Amino acid sequence: MRDNIGFSKIVGIGNRLNVDFVQMVDYLMHDPDTYVIALYIEGIDDPKGLIDTAKTYKGKKPIIAYKTGVGDIGDKASHSHTGSMAGRGEIYSGAFSQAGIMEVNSMEDLLDTAKALAGSPVLNGSGVAILSSQAGPGIAAADICQMAGLNIVSFTRETQNKINEILPPLALRTNPVDMGPAWYNSEALVGILHAVMRDENVAGILLFMMFASANVVSIKSLSFLLNYREQKKPIITCLSAPPKIWDEQIKQFEEAKILVNFSTPERAARVMVNLNRYRNLIIEL
Repeated sequence: MRDNIGFSKIVGIGNRLNVDFVQMVDYLMHDPDTYVIALYIEGIDDPKGLIDTAKTYKGKKPIIAYKTGVGDIGDKASHSHTGSMAGRGEIYSGAFSQAGIMEVNSMEDLLDTAKALAGSPVLNGSGVAILSSQAGPGIAAADICQMAGLNIVSFTRETQNKINEILPPLALRTNPVDMGPAWYNSEALVGILHAVMRDENVAGILLFMMFASANVVSIKSLSFLLNYREQKKPIITCLSAPPKIWDEQIKQFEEAKILVNFSTPERAARVMVNLNRYRNLIIEL
């Protein structure tokens, strides 16, 4: 609720007397209010049924799974809790991949990725641009992206020239871009983001604007994005300020599906990684 993640259905199937994951996935695939299916799994009574059902729909809706009980202790605890053996993690991982189910490793990643897939276009390539009002968060995000197979791409000459015009030489003007010197210049922020959105090398954008004297008016400069509701590049953000300062504007952007916001740059970067993982998963189906 605090992260503004919407739920169409929350289903606890418990010990699964007569309803299992298979029936729920089949039902939710036809539910018009559900855009993404997120599964928390300990053990499965009918793993083949789940895999076959997921294969049947072939990416109609994203399915994300967080599988616990993959170690010996967790396996025993799951058996005691649900009556099902949890099973070896690598076997589940291989089966999920073949069925087009994307596996994540934490509840945070499960909810964050579901939120992004419900409110953002999927990447159409692996090239990412990182724009940050401070250099540090951009560098941290670049590490996460690069280690997970995303490309921190070079901009086209046209884009780079535009950024060079806006930012002084003391800033990091190549990707990841340090927008700090333009922090109090709304036209500069708009110019940089607009140029990068049009860059053919860029498939997705990470945008970080965090505190920095809580520049109240800076986020208002992003209102131009409301004219780009049909844009095809995901914009994943960490727009962070003290409570009540940017909350309404961020909510407006998210409800318009312009961007998806997270509370730390690391969470935003991991979501972008998972958008790329999902793209690769669908390509392989």
